[in-house]
Amino acid sequence: MTDAPIAARAPAYRGFLFSDIRGFTAFGERYGNDAAAAAVARFLEIARRAIASYEGAEIKTEGDAIHAVFPSASSAVLCGLEIVEGAAEVNARQADRPVGFGVGVHAGEAVETAEGYIGRAVNIAARLCAQARPGEVLVSSTVKGITQASIPVGFIPRGTKRLKGINDPILVYAVTRDPNAKAPREVRRPLLLGAAGAAAVAVVAIAALVGSRLLPGSGANATSGAALPTAPARQPVFVGALPIGTYVSTAFQPPVGFRIVDPGWAASLDQPSMLALVRESSPRGSVSFLRVRQVIESPCGPGEESASAPPTAADLLTQLAALPHVTLTDRKPTQLGGLAGEMVDVHVADGALAACSGLAGDGVSLFDVGGEVWSAASGELFRLIAVGGADQAVTAIVSADWTTTPSVQEVENVFNLGGKILNTVDFRRR
Repeated sequence: MTDAPIAARAPAYRGFLFSDIRGFTAFGERYGNDAAAAAVARFLEIARRAIASYEGAEIKTEGDAIHAVFPSASSAVLCGLEIVEGAAEVNARQADRPVGFGVGVHAGEAVETAEGYIGRAVNIAARLCAQARPGEVLVSSTVKGITQASIPVGFIPRGTKRLKGINDPILVYAVTRDPNAKAPREVRRPLLLGAAGAAAVAVVAIAALVGSRLLPGSGANATSGAALPTAPARQPVFVGALPIGTYVSTAFQPPVGFRIVDPGWAASLDQPSMLALVRESSPRGSVSFLRVRQVIESPCGPGEESASAPPTAADLLTQLAALPHVTLTDRKPTQLGGLAGEMVDVHVADGALAACSGLAGDGVSLFDVGGEVWSAASGELFRLIAVGGADQAVTAIVSADWTTTPSVQEVENVFNLGGKILNTVDFRRR
């Protein structure tokens, strides 16, 4: 007998879409097999109707996931939006058992075989789906470039991500029906200090975080001690570039006020459990405010949901320190926004994901945040501040961009810039 090659057509440029139910295993554990089967049936009905509306072809279904191909990237994107909008309509009618769908879309060449499409473009679409939050359509920068002049949608930056099995980092965007929700504008690269000067600034910024409670109106700059200019009235956070000014969250609870004193920052998310600020210019990084529901024990992803109350700041650090793939260093008392707590540097082990497998194993799972997972990269070092007790605990995280390993100097620069924002935080008033 001889092995016959699989019949394949010439490579074709297509739009590829993957979608599945977020937290499906936990949903089945909570509501039972019948409810889970009904949820899958509703999901497939919504997805198949949307796929047909945009001239797509269903390639495969597997459990709670579906894979489809489209003649264009634009049709795949619009289909993805229709899927998550259809889910939102169903959830509005069945608020007691909401189900969240995630969608990933990429475009490129792939080879069509009897078993389906094979190629890098297909793999990237699958990985983007694994990254998507409930109700989110994630696309690559390739898809954004192809479609932004063709269909009336907007693109919200989600940063550069290193997807499992993909060699090159991928610039990722969430799609919205709002055409004005564009990516942050490019800003001039800020002047960087020399090595000695930057190190000195980082040390001063860290000391300020540990030993002071600099709030708007305190009259002192966290890094220089110079008086800050009078700040304008606070304005609501909006997704997109944040010019220098004073802001307050609209969805995150408790409301967090803060001041932007350096160019290059943008807001990428404002939800009740998470407020995320990102820097798309050098040095790249982020500042996140989280309401952590639980610390995730396995780096591969959450298991069964805990029935216990959300951890206090002290409990969170105790649970985090118990993880074998995490090391805490330089733990110190501090204050943030008038709340007492502790600051610590967190290092994630390089081999944290060695025992993980499957589609969603590209990040090290650390925190359950309102039903979503906050992940770090293998080998990542980030700064964490946990403050507050029961019902008011808030976790703030400052992290450099680890899609490419940053230098020690780049990490210090991000910690410095993020520290200046944290030194202006106020949870007590709008």
